[in-house]
Amino acid sequence: MAAILALIGLFYLWNHRSQLSFLRTWLPSRSSEGVIQSPVDATQIGWQPVEDASLGFKVEMPGDARRVVTQATSETGTTEAVNMLLAKPDATRTYAVAWADKPPVARMNDLVPDKTLDQARDGALARTETTRVSEIRINPQGYPGRDVVAHNVAGGILDTRFIYAGSRLYMLIATAPSAAARHEEDVIRFFNSFSIANNTAIPETIPAATR
Repeated sequence: MAAILALIGLFYLWNHRSQLSFLRTWLPSRSSEGVIQSPVDATQIGWQPVEDASLGFKVEMPGDARRVVTQATSETGTTEAVNMLLAKPDATRTYAVAWADKPPVARMNDLVPDKTLDQARDGALARTETTRVSEIRINPQGYPGRDVVAHNVAGGILDTRFIYAGSRLYMLIATAPSAAARHEEDVIRFFNSFSIANNTAIPETIPAATR
């Protein structure tokens, strides 16, 4: 489907395995990866800030964040770059940030925020075969967004924050194999640590008919 939803397929693996091996198992061969350098000692265990100016945002992640750039197939059959940061605080939980500028899911909805966010949410639930438990509309830094909690039949928990900033769609993702392993305080810290740099994303004009 849309490129931004294609990366959600990466997280389908958590529905079937306790050991998540995203980079070896799911990423196409035309991907590159690298560790984002943090301003703290890399040997330190725990939360580390990611403050690379080239990303256009800041976030705290539980451990070293690994950057992945992969080619995803768009709705027209061409390939588009999708960026991700991945961090694993332990063997069962994964935290990630994914982002794309004017992804197909936005273009297919004429860049209208509500429609884009709704379809991104629906695609995420379908790709991960999860059922929505709760959803809250949010406006971080004035940008429209959604906080969605979902679960699968095995009891796994998927927390996702969608933010549509200008024409860029962000997804913050946290997975856990069970409610007991979820660590809600970590999910909240991860989501709330995310901030978009000033002037990075300027909202585009929405046609009057869609306001």
